[in-house]
Amino acid sequence: MGLVSLALTFDGIFAAISGLALYFAPGLFGNFCFQKETDGVHWHLIRCIGGQIFASCLVSFKFRGSSQTSQSVCHFIRLIPSILILMLVFQIQSQTPSLVETNTLKFFKYLMIFTITLHASLLSIAGWQTGTKLVAGNKFGNFLYQLDALASICIGACWMTFPKWLLHRQVLVELDESHEFLGRVMGANFIASYIVSTHALHWESQQDRYAAVDGRVICCISILGAQIWSQTYEHWSGNHWVGISLFSTWTVISLIYRSCLTFSRKGSVKKE
Repeated sequence: MGLVSLALTFDGIFAAISGLALYFAPGLFGNFCFQKETDGVHWHLIRCIGGQIFASCLVSFKFRGSSQTSQSVCHFIRLIPSILILMLVFQIQSQTPSLVETNTLKFFKYLMIFTITLHASLLSIAGWQTGTKLVAGNKFGNFLYQLDALASICIGACWMTFPKWLLHRQVLVELDESHEFLGRVMGANFIASYIVSTHALHWESQQDRYAAVDGRVICCISILGAQIWSQTYEHWSGNHWVGISLFSTWTVISLIYRSCLTFSRKGSVKKE
């Protein structure tokens, strides 16, 4: 097993375990991280982050034996949010040092620094290869990949910029910096996920494109499930339908395209 394959294996294992832990035990993480009793808004945001992290483990696992151009997306999808989250950590240290428990904040900081160093080094070894020739004939697929990238950037940027505004009409609790921090982490992960869709346009392997769509499907289903789950908490108002509608649409589009890929693959196999 090569260095990159080994790194992606451990990355996938860590993402799977941490993602599932955040998704199914958000209250434990929130109370420990912020050293206070958290509410249903915290739990929802943490659960969404867990779903994002868990979805990324599929890409890491499936790309262990792929080409360097495909594997580069695994490194970028860790580099981008790690840099953004590191900036958030520095912002907390200077503006609201009591927001996150000191040792927990240090752990986040050193974890982000380690992740940045590791994946930047692996990208350097691979020569920063990002793709080959665009598959121009797949116009419908190219459109959906670009649409996915556009949605990732726009939604992620909104969560990074004004998370309180996005939440204020949907919740019945007073929002503070801890809610903002979690919303911005989720936004950072959304922004990073655009790299999968844009790079998928240039991959040589059709199997790698399938994996990219599978990752988005899992991410959308996880977040949609978190949104529905949050309706059981008393901290949410009846105005959460906007986010639910958005991710229902995103999930349906992802599932339709995954089904199209499956049927087209079966058709090509029969012809052969």
